[in-house]
Amino acid sequence: MYTYRVIQPDDRQTLENIYERLRAENLLWTVYPEMDPEQWSFEYFLSFHQTPVHTLAGYIDGEMAGVQFLWPFRDSYRTQCAEIGLTAFRPYFAHAVPLCRGALLWACENLEPASIIGRVAAPAHHIMRLLGCLGFQPLGLIPGLLWYTRRQRHVDGWLVMATPESIKATVEVA
Repeated sequence: MYTYRVIQPDDRQTLENIYERLRAENLLWTVYPEMDPEQWSFEYFLSFHQTPVHTLAGYIDGEMAGVQFLWPFRDSYRTQCAEIGLTAFRPYFAHAVPLCRGALLWACENLEPASIIGRVAAPAHHIMRLLGCLGFQPLGLIPGLLWYTRRQRHVDGWLVMATPESIKATVEVA
């Protein structure tokens, strides 16, 4: 059973647990692709959650299985477009599509974005496949968009987008 819980910015303990789990599973890059996880501290991570970031934890049978971060695109308060950082934790990769779909549907129903934008390092083909299953479409491949920690160099990156309608359409297909 999939359930979701909003993590408040002042819930320091839960945010620290999320940070430690992302770091331990080498997944910080999946939610913040341009950042080098080796240089991150918890305080730096926490600073991202003092802005208008919506943090949603996804659970499978009561165990935290993944996390979704949404913030206004380009940090603008005058937008209906959200930017996303989304991941399932490693033991739950097999459940990533339904887990992440549920988180996206929650965002569509509760935050009412007109669109959701994501940035994906071009070498991360598995993330592009996952996002395709969730209603995201590539908008374009941008040369040198992201620092790719795994290769320690800049790589091209995909700009992807979904709308509430494209996300909801994946439920009918699933």
